[in-house]
Amino acid sequence: MNNLHRHLAPVSSAAWTEIEEEATRTLRRHLAGRRVVDVSEPKGTAFAAVGTGRDRRIDAPNDGVQAVMRDVLPVVELRVPFTLSRAEIDAVERGALDADWQPVKDAAKKIAFAEDRAIFTGYAAAGMAGIAQATSNAHVKLPAAVKDYPHAIADALSELRLAGVNGPYAIVLGARAYEAVSGGDDEGYPVRKHIESLIEGKLIWAPAIEGAFVISLRGGDLQLDIGQDFFCGYRPLCKSFLTHIDV
Repeated sequence: MNNLHRHLAPVSSAAWTEIEEEATRTLRRHLAGRRVVDVSEPKGTAFAAVGTGRDRRIDAPNDGVQAVMRDVLPVVELRVPFTLSRAEIDAVERGALDADWQPVKDAAKKIAFAEDRAIFTGYAAAGMAGIAQATSNAHVKLPAAVKDYPHAIADALSELRLAGVNGPYAIVLGARAYEAVSGGDDEGYPVRKHIESLIEGKLIWAPAIEGAFVISLRGGDLQLDIGQDFFCGYRPLCKSFLTHIDV
């Protein structure tokens, strides 16, 4: 963990503990992608790329020789700098139970949203195709009326089953769709119960995305490879704290 430079930070162990606890709570609240994809164990800071199993021809070094280059996805490191008040850090050491860790929560939310958007909708600058782009299954339009959601979800489930993608399934809903489902009804019958009756899995709140995804939880279809997982560290040159993750 020396790359985090925590030993250089003017922060007590008690304050670090509270910072990490606050970041963890916020991340668990907002991360949705890790609940529906296979997640590797952290592979360490030396982990640099993931092989795709694909290759491509490149110009040969000389006549009579063929050259093929393996395709890889380089690891991307995400960082969110944030600054904390010295007064709040010192107050924890004196026993304060109400330290203001809002910058920590804001940073954790930003990085959670970044990861989920990369998982579900891709990250073009990093060459990452999200689930929406990578799937070979037909896209089903989410209706405007929440009472029609169950019909659209049933169509999506049918597409998966016809493609041989077995369950159990999860329904991942963006914030607006989740709110609509939670409060909607179809002639008095709750839409949420109707949707839950269609699957053996669960409804998942995913505030980073728009719309909805129907995803199999059988495993083996979607993979998130992690180098160094979420950690709080210190940047002495800019005198700020940061969280970062390698994915």
